[in-house]
Amino acid sequence: MLIHIYINLLNLIELKIPIIYFSSSGNTKYIAKLIRNGLILAKLETELIPYNTIKKRNLNFEEIQVFGIGAPIYALAFTPNILEWVQNLPKVKKKVKFFLFDTNAGLPGSSIKHVRKILEKKNFEFIGAIEIVTPTRDSVFDSKFFTHVKWSRKKIEKVFQFGINLGKVIKTGKGVLDWSNPTLFGSIIRAYFRVLKKPFYKYTSKLIGYNHKECISCKACENCPTDAIKFDNKPVINHEKCILCFRCLRNCPNNALYFKLLPKAKYFKGPKTINGYIHPNDLLKEYQQKIMK
Repeated sequence: MLIHIYINLLNLIELKIPIIYFSSSGNTKYIAKLIRNGLILAKLETELIPYNTIKKRNLNFEEIQVFGIGAPIYALAFTPNILEWVQNLPKVKKKVKFFLFDTNAGLPGSSIKHVRKILEKKNFEFIGAIEIVTPTRDSVFDSKFFTHVKWSRKKIEKVFQFGINLGKVIKTGKGVLDWSNPTLFGSIIRAYFRVLKKPFYKYTSKLIGYNHKECISCKACENCPTDAIKFDNKPVINHEKCILCFRCLRNCPNNALYFKLLPKAKYFKGPKTINGYIHPNDLLKEYQQKIMK
């Protein structure tokens, strides 16, 4: 009898909802924070987990009730590192709920549908998704273009509202909140890109140059999501692993790494550099104050 009471008490404890994401430019991280704060407003505990720390976490999905996955869209699909991780997840015995989100340049393909199918075959249960076209469109290179675009408050609040509404779905256990926008013929186009993207990454990554005069051997470039770069007196790139996220170029403090086609390019430094940016915590406080009135 006491054992049953103990088990029931454990079931009442809200476990933190892990939100696993990969973000090179910071845009997807921004969306993850907005969703998290929406869930916080819905009185749910969450935890943001960057992809590069996921191996250290050793998450047991049999003990998780709900989790989220987010990534930018590369070649009309979730980034290869996230896709590989999703494909390698073990099948669960019980139904574990999940939600998805992505940032894209206007062509998400059928990325949500693709990842959803993979997870549903492993006995995970889909409860929601959202796709966001970032104002920067492509956020690899910085240029004067970024001074002419801005974040839409409506779009930022939409993401925050998704988190709030998702919280209701999680608490009631009813409904699906699918705010994804698949591209027409997305599955066909994605299949076409799937064939091309590996050789594209492999050969285009060879256009990353290195200026040894500017290098200070800080090894910041080694912070690579696919372990494609190691510093051995100089950066050495594994072109079979590189996914052209350009994180190594962004992280280099002296621009010792550069893209040969655009050697003088400056790199996008994150969503807060764009006009109209609202800090996720500021938005949370704003909504909390509205509730208190």
